[in-house]
Amino acid sequence: MKRQIKQKSDDDIVGLFPPMKSIAAFLAATLFMMLSIALLNLLILDFYFGIVDIGSELLFLYLSALVIIFSGFNYAVVRGSFFAVKVLKWYFCILFIIFLPTVFLIAEQATFIYAYLLAVVFLLMSLYLLQSKYYQVFVQYQFDALEDIKEVRAEIAAEVAADKAKY
Repeated sequence: MKRQIKQKSDDDIVGLFPPMKSIAAFLAATLFMMLSIALLNLLILDFYFGIVDIGSELLFLYLSALVIIFSGFNYAVVRGSFFAVKVLKWYFCILFIIFLPTVFLIAEQATFIYAYLLAVVFLLMSLYLLQSKYYQVFVQYQFDALEDIKEVRAEIAAEVAADKAKY
């Protein structure tokens, strides 16, 4: 996902909100990412370490830290950060690579088969939505809106400075 650099004119009409399909793509991607992060991390921790061995306090602390970090990256996406989208993609790819051995060794944990399938579906939907055109439109729109706000603030500061210099 790359930033599109195109010249904008002052006559371009920009709405207050991004297009509805891009908002829906962002919200769906956020939902699938939250579900896949929670489910994949629980399954990975159960497979590699055993959730019982970790303890509920440490598990809660770990998942809370993940939620805070994810919220930070999601906020960066809302602010138009293409870097945050790239980091989220890489995180999900690494999470999938760590998760893959657990899928191949699923025979010993047949009780979790639906959770494994659900985790894979959520992960693939997250990756698909992160790479979709509508998600890219959302991030680009947010980036452009933030640039417009910075431009307006600079113009206001210049006007105020000129007004102060006049008096």
